[in-house]
Amino acid sequence: MLADDVQAHFPPGINLPEPIRALCEFLEANGYPLSGCFEISTIGDGDLQAWFPSDTTMQNRFAVFGRGSTGSVYAIWLQDHGNADASPVVVLGSEGELLILATDSKEFCRLLGCGYDELEWDDISQPSPGWDDTKPLREWLASRFDIDFPTTGKQIVDVARDRYPDFSQFVQSWWDANA
Repeated sequence: MLADDVQAHFPPGINLPEPIRALCEFLEANGYPLSGCFEISTIGDGDLQAWFPSDTTMQNRFAVFGRGSTGSVYAIWLQDHGNADASPVVVLGSEGELLILATDSKEFCRLLGCGYDELEWDDISQPSPGWDDTKPLREWLASRFDIDFPTTGKQIVDVARDRYPDFSQFVQSWWDANA
């Protein structure tokens, strides 16, 4: 089962949030695409080793669950409390981008439901041309969770960036100390 594969790659003691599990189940039932170029993936573990060489403590601050078409890593940035359900979803971009996307995995699912092709590149203040394509995903997620889906992702991302403004600095500080 895909969810079990993703869970197996999470840091020790960290549980796969139910919204990410729901994405895995949707994928197994319906196949790709989920939303745009986003894919459920565990191959980003190797990318974490490249981002934070020889530092398993820092690598374990991220629970990888997805990938973009350019090799960007989608992960849960684990906070000090270690609760993946209450931690933000981030992108470690293939070109060095460091982005906060959502306050938690449920909000990330709402963002996926907007239908953007590339979350790290698309203009999320505008409706996505892929909105109609993600109707099956939105219906699946709405049947599982009490959520609605905005026509743009701007508010979802803005709230997350306001709540977690220090993500880039967190990573940059590590690089400054370890480069």
